[in-house]
Amino acid sequence: MSESPPDFDFAAYSAAIERKDVATWSTFFDDAARWLEYRERNPPRAPNVMHGIAQIRSFLEGVAASPVQLRVSHEIVGAERAAYRLTVTFGDGREIIEHIIVELVGGRIVCEVDVEAWD
Repeated sequence: MSESPPDFDFAAYSAAIERKDVATWSTFFDDAARWLEYRERNPPRAPNVMHGIAQIRSFLEGVAASPVQLRVSHEIVGAERAAYRLTVTFGDGREIIEHIIVELVGGRIVCEVDVEAWD
């Protein structure tokens, strides 16, 4: 595991993701953060975009309520960015593999970009 800079606790961030702990997970985002998702139904010309912590928290609550397992791996953490793989596993064994880059300012995520591949 990469060593996290002192102002971004990647270990706590990834633990919140894997526990689907929205209260903790959402604290890592800046109030004005953006989150972009690229996937088959949201190609580069039309990504799914969430603006601000209210939209992001609502999305995270939906993830937390879903019967999926989340696993963070392959992290690389720097002072201004972190990148990692998120594996989402459904009960029937299907997976979503996401490669994620987050931009950090003052230890908080100001932009998250996900590129997803679905079974």
